[in-house]
Amino acid sequence: MASAFYSPEPLPAGEEWRLLATDRFVAAFGPDTGMHTMATLWRIAAEPTLGLEALVGAVPTKGTEAVQSFAIAGIGRSTVFVVRGGGCADVSVAGRMRRVDARGAMPWYVAELNEVDRFALGPLERSPGDLRPAEADMPLDGGVVFGPWLGWARDVVAPPPPRPPAPPAPVEQSAYDTNVLGDLGRRAASLTRHRTEPPPTAPTPETATAFRVGDRAPERVDAPVYVGRQPRSPRVTGPMLPRLVRVDSPSREVSATHIELRPTPHGLVLTDLQSTNGTVVRQPGSGVRRLESGESLPVAPGTLIDIGDGNVIEILAYR
Repeated sequence: MASAFYSPEPLPAGEEWRLLATDRFVAAFGPDTGMHTMATLWRIAAEPTLGLEALVGAVPTKGTEAVQSFAIAGIGRSTVFVVRGGGCADVSVAGRMRRVDARGAMPWYVAELNEVDRFALGPLERSPGDLRPAEADMPLDGGVVFGPWLGWARDVVAPPPPRPPAPPAPVEQSAYDTNVLGDLGRRAASLTRHRTEPPPTAPTPETATAFRVGDRAPERVDAPVYVGRQPRSPRVTGPMLPRLVRVDSPSREVSATHIELRPTPHGLVLTDLQSTNGTVVRQPGSGVRRLESGESLPVAPGTLIDIGDGNVIEILAYR
C-alpha cells in the first residue's frame, strides 16, 4: 500500500502549488497553472485507460496557458518522474536520497527509478528533509489541493522477511533519464526490430544521413560510428573504417562504447551495444521507447537518442 500527503502550511497568495493525487499519479504543478488546465489534468489522471504519456502531453508548455514548472510521478513497477522548470522530485531509492530536477532541459526532464520507497514533489527551493510525513501533514487519497509540496510514501504493512547474514553488495542505482524534446503523448503504432547484422555497405546519396551530439557541429555518417565514454570499435568489417565519438559522462551513465550508428542501403541503423544504463529513442510521431540490450532499430531524420548524462544525439538528413 502507499499514500500521498501534503503540508497544510499556508502560503502567500500566488505561491501555492497545485497538488494532484490518484492511485497511479502524484503531481505538483506551479502557481502559474490555471484552473481550467488543472481540471483537464485531473480528468486524464483519473481515467484508468490513460497513461503517463497522456497526462504529460496534456500539460501546456507554450502560449499563455504554459505551465513553467511541474513535477509528475507515475507509479508502477518502477517510478517515472517528469520534471520541468523549477519543479523537482526528492526521492528515497532503496534508502538512498537523490534529487531529480530539470537540469535546464526543455521542455522537461524524465527519470525512471526502481525501488522507490518515498518521495516529495514541489519547488526546487524546498528542503527535502527525510521525506516522511509529519504529524501536521494531511493525507490526500485522491483529488486536487493547494499547498507548498506533495509527498508519497510506501506503507509497510508487515515486517520484512529475515535476511541472510551476509547481505548482497549494494547496487549503484542509476536513473533512466530521458532528455527528449517531443510530445510524450503519442506512442509508436509499430516498430520493426532488426537483430541481424546489417551489411557494411556505404550509403547512397538518397540514404546518407548525419548526426549531431548536443550543440556540436553535424557529422555525416559515411562509416560505422561508435559513441561512448571511451569508445572502441568492436569490429572492423569491409572497406569502411569506423569513427569513434567520445562524449563526457561525469556520473558514468554512458557506457564506454554505448551505441553504434551504421549506414545501410536502406538508411541508418542504431544498435545499443549492451549498455549498462540503456538507450532511449524518440522517433518523429512515435513517442518514446527504451531499446533492449543489444537491440537494433532503423532511425530516420528527426530521431533523438539519449544515452545518459545529458548526451542527446539528433539524427539529421544529409545535405
